[in-house]
Amino acid sequence: MSEVRTQSFDVRGFAVAPELATDAYTKLGELQDVVGEMVREAKVLGRTVPLGGGYAGEIGAFMAEYGIGGQGSAVQQLTAFGKELETLKRRIGAALAKYQHADEQAADGVDCSGG
Repeated sequence: MSEVRTQSFDVRGFAVAPELATDAYTKLGELQDVVGEMVREAKVLGRTVPLGGGYAGEIGAFMAEYGIGGQGSAVQQLTAFGKELETLKRRIGAALAKYQHADEQAADGVDCSGG
């Protein structure tokens, strides 16, 4: 029989190199730009497109509902995703500020003389 050992960890946070956090912050900003463009494109779907009657009319109505309609529409989902990205960027920004502050505080107290 094999022995299983368990160990508890403090999972309230984890360390990331500041360069990686800065890069992630930049990439999230780029992703937000893409999401914003997708929202604008989805809003175009919300315009009533006169495709005629019958099946074509149903397609036009579906496009309008999918684009800007209520619950589950593309605009609603993309907007919610954009808000989540902003929250993540804010958290990364706060972590970077905290890191920079700690780094500046440590710089004052480090004596590098004498080799």
